[in-house]
Amino acid sequence: MRRWWQFAWMALFVGAQAAAAENVTVSVDATAATAVLTAVRNPTLSIDEAMQVAKLPGNQGLIRKAKSYGRTASDQLFAQALVAAAHHDTSFVDVSKFRFDDVRDHAAATEDALTKLNDPRLHLLDAVKARIAAFTSPTLKGRVTGYLIVGGTSGGFAFGEPQFFLNLDRFPSAVLASTIMKHELYHAVQALAREAYQERLGQERCIAAAPHGTDIAAFFASLSAEGTASYVGDVLSLPEHGTDAATSKERARVVRNIDMVDRSIVQLELSIHGLTSGAAVTPEEVYGLGFYGDEVLYALGYVMARAIAQEQGNGAIAELAGAPGAIFVERYASLKGYGKSDAMPALKPETLQWAQALARCSTSP
Repeated sequence: MRRWWQFAWMALFVGAQAAAAENVTVSVDATAATAVLTAVRNPTLSIDEAMQVAKLPGNQGLIRKAKSYGRTASDQLFAQALVAAAHHDTSFVDVSKFRFDDVRDHAAATEDALTKLNDPRLHLLDAVKARIAAFTSPTLKGRVTGYLIVGGTSGGFAFGEPQFFLNLDRFPSAVLASTIMKHELYHAVQALAREAYQERLGQERCIAAAPHGTDIAAFFASLSAEGTASYVGDVLSLPEHGTDAATSKERARVVRNIDMVDRSIVQLELSIHGLTSGAAVTPEEVYGLGFYGDEVLYALGYVMARAIAQEQGNGAIAELAGAPGAIFVERYASLKGYGKSDAMPALKPETLQWAQALARCSTSP
């Protein structure tokens, strides 16, 4: 079945609409990004005007993300930070870390990236659509909404729902931004796939019956989601030379982490052990070690997803989009080339034991 992807750029072009698509419809809303870029360069910006900007859906996601990091964040704090940046008020304490001063200073480059993203001569959005379609099940149907934003400390994020957020302030290169968009958009596709996934009778009870099984299952789900999304939005597909500084820096960071994937394997094993040993750490703290900061488990997930796609095809990644993460781990360990080269390094024993046990919960009647 042929897949059609419709991108509608709301606020970038007045009157743009998301048309009905045969399978999955994607609309990308740039209202939040353009509103903030305008506001931070308005020296007379009022708090009432800033509050209206804060209420835009994309910026509500930015506030929600700040809260997810344990920071104090609200519409009021968003508006105050925006006004402070616009007025060059260096005395304001940005407790939410919206970082609108940086947004103001990068505004020209960000607007240039927005323009290039939508330039049909560059075919950047065509490349996004084609890449996503290659990893999406032909039976999947639904609607996805993306929000282009500026500000905060995260380059892109999703909340397990069929929507995604992309912080263009972190990616002033249109080519890099379109690559990261593939990653974040695929998270939204994964959310649609999870909604369509038919959980087997007793699967949840089976996982919960194993001590710490629910935490381990969630950890494997993150590994699968971030790994496959990182492969779909493959930063290593970007040229090594002849790119802008931001793209070169991001590519070098990813290469560095992949070159040290053995460290990621140890981190995964230690994380599983930490979750099951009764150590005085929370699942959130364990998650942060692997998926925040250097994002070392993104690199391992990427290597696993790449190996699956290379040996079994892109359709195998599409099949895994809505499936439990333990199945992703088990699928990787079942590859013919598993453990035989640096491209498919072997996982540690406790990781494999948990993956096999939880995968049985998903496949048994």
